[in-house]
Amino acid sequence: MKELQSLLSSGKPLFITIDGFRQAMLTAFPLNGKTPEKPEVKSAFGMTKDEMITYLGSHTWYQLESHLALLDIQKITNQENTTPITLTDEFSDEQLPDNSIAYHRVFGTVMSDSYYYFSSKQLQSDLLAAEANPQISCHFLHINSPGGEAWYLDRLSETLRSCEKPILTFYEQMCCSAGYYIGCHGQRIYAMTQNDYVGCIGTMCSFYDFEEYFAKLGIKKVEAKATKSDLKNKVFDDLRKGQDEQFVKDILDPMNVQFLSEVRSQRSKLADLPDDAPVLRGETFYTPQAMELGLTDGSKTMIEAIVETSTMGREYTEAKNLKTAVYNI
Repeated sequence: MKELQSLLSSGKPLFITIDGFRQAMLTAFPLNGKTPEKPEVKSAFGMTKDEMITYLGSHTWYQLESHLALLDIQKITNQENTTPITLTDEFSDEQLPDNSIAYHRVFGTVMSDSYYYFSSKQLQSDLLAAEANPQISCHFLHINSPGGEAWYLDRLSETLRSCEKPILTFYEQMCCSAGYYIGCHGQRIYAMTQNDYVGCIGTMCSFYDFEEYFAKLGIKKVEAKATKSDLKNKVFDDLRKGQDEQFVKDILDPMNVQFLSEVRSQRSKLADLPDDAPVLRGETFYTPQAMELGLTDGSKTMIEAIVETSTMGREYTEAKNLKTAVYNI
């Protein structure tokens, strides 16, 4: 209302009819001098503007996006499932119901550390918090990613491998490259449809070289190196000149060996394939082929995947309680 009042009294030209202007004036400046107070309406995502601002005070923008997505998923889950299931992104909340599911969203470009994009470091922190919370019994990895930054994925993978609680990976549209590096750690992996694609297991680097364009604009790069700094940035300079042998040998190949070792250790069918198999050389596959190769275990709806995750969590809790009871005898 304040925004409307300011706009109408600003004197700025408005693209509005005379009748529309009259109605706006009566709404903004009622004859009785009182402006009707209306409670702030929640957006379609389930949070008011003030709630979003408060949330951003202690969370990143990406975490806000993930939280809004979770609210939407919870709404669908509550409508379609008769048995109460709790998904949460409040991983340290010990007031959660028993057998709650930790919801981890891996959407868009994978980054090691970011405010606006998915962060590998943040996922690592979230996994550890969920593992320490006795009210959480399992992890739900929700992925839609083409891949991204490789740095820190080895540390994230160590954390994923160390998780005692079961992990289910559910992807929609794509789960590729760095996205699959993360997703392959699910004990079960499901696509949303038959037309989602997965794989792209490989390592590459790409960037744009604007030097010729800048030269046409009269912009020239000036560079000087100390006498004993002749190798400084040499690998990058060679790569820019089309001489990529050293970069591939020293950087890309070792990272690729690491990537292949990780996915093969997590997916038994991939471990049995020869090194020159297309799936291990960067090829991407739709769901039916991915199932044959062992990249994924099938396709399920979101609700089916969540229900199965809940079942995995209950089985984990029951087994843990039984083990504790046996030790206490």
